[in-house]
Amino acid sequence: MSYSTPPFKPTIPLEPFTISIPDEDIEELKTLIKLSRLPKETYENIDAEKKGFGVSRKWLEDTRKYWLEEYDWRKQESRINAQPAFKATVKNSDGLEYKIHFAALFSKRKDAIPIILSHGWPGAYIEFLGLMEVIRAKYSEDELPYHLIFPSTPGYLFSSSTPNDREFAIKDVGYLYDQVLKGLGLGDGYIAQGGDVGSHITNELGRSHEGCKAIHLNMRIVKPAPPGTPEHSQPWGIPEFLEWLQKYGYNLEQATRPSTIGLVLGSNPISLLCWIGEKFVEWSDETPSLDTILTFISLYWFTDTFPSCIFSYRYGFGSKRNVHTADKEYQHKPTGYSYFPKEITPIPVHWVKTAHNLVWSREHKTGGHFAALEGPEVLLDDVEDFVKQVWPEVSK
Repeated sequence: MSYSTPPFKPTIPLEPFTISIPDEDIEELKTLIKLSRLPKETYENIDAEKKGFGVSRKWLEDTRKYWLEEYDWRKQESRINAQPAFKATVKNSDGLEYKIHFAALFSKRKDAIPIILSHGWPGAYIEFLGLMEVIRAKYSEDELPYHLIFPSTPGYLFSSSTPNDREFAIKDVGYLYDQVLKGLGLGDGYIAQGGDVGSHITNELGRSHEGCKAIHLNMRIVKPAPPGTPEHSQPWGIPEFLEWLQKYGYNLEQATRPSTIGLVLGSNPISLLCWIGEKFVEWSDETPSLDTILTFISLYWFTDTFPSCIFSYRYGFGSKRNVHTADKEYQHKPTGYSYFPKEITPIPVHWVKTAHNLVWSREHKTGGHFAALEGPEVLLDDVEDFVKQVWPEVSK
């Protein structure tokens, strides 16, 4: 397969990977969708989108019908498998083995720049699927200026699950990713990119790993600048807090009751559709197609990974919120930042400057939370412009 040959002989176990969901799993999913009851109509779920109450019962009914009658998993599976993918075996700092799944586009160029791109929640590495297709249309593998790695975060899809007997945090993810890059011979100098949870992973790579020379973010949560500085904004009042709470109620649930929400959504595909589908509908500037939304949800279901994918939320608002401090420290690595106005937390560029060595930024007029999914050409342009600016300096 094109773009599938690593530039160096790996020093870690590396095996090609393709998705092949058994027929019986697909049939079981369809049966569960059919048997799941649609709740009755209420004031809250009629025209819920207009009222700001989430997805409506009608949206659920129509999407369920499409899932059963028109959605073609095998078609989506073939599209995903058209991109090279692997599983690498690496060890954490305690010597425990993890398998990290990733898609990759490897270049034949000797001077290709390694870039690792980290997804968020409720996404997956397939957030970058359109980006991979755009890149392949733009560059042959002989011309591609980059080696691109798109990992599945531990706990998501095809990577190892988070451990059952110990804590696991963003710091652990960063360590494992750095080990993957080193094992591929790309760890001495690379750039990291990410949004949402991926922005925290990317920031951790920049903070803790010398091989990461610069980072690019399409989401960053930082506190307002201190009073008396030009970047300062007024503190929130009650209206602002209530607006925030409407957007982040899911966050508090996943942070404070991860067991309950994990068990609820891991046991019923219609519940999973409601919880995750809502985010794609509300957090995107333009709602993705039903095929796209259902592919994410189907993958979560087939891999039974929703309960393990929300581990990072306790470090923001849950029981471990004061343990992980990387995002509170100033980021000294050169940083690029792409601002999208429909992001759920549209942090302005001047706030990011207070927490980062910000050397490049771009403010867009459109775009939402799922930057790579919504506008792969736009994000690619941003990353390429950032890399062209910083790489000549940081690669010395």
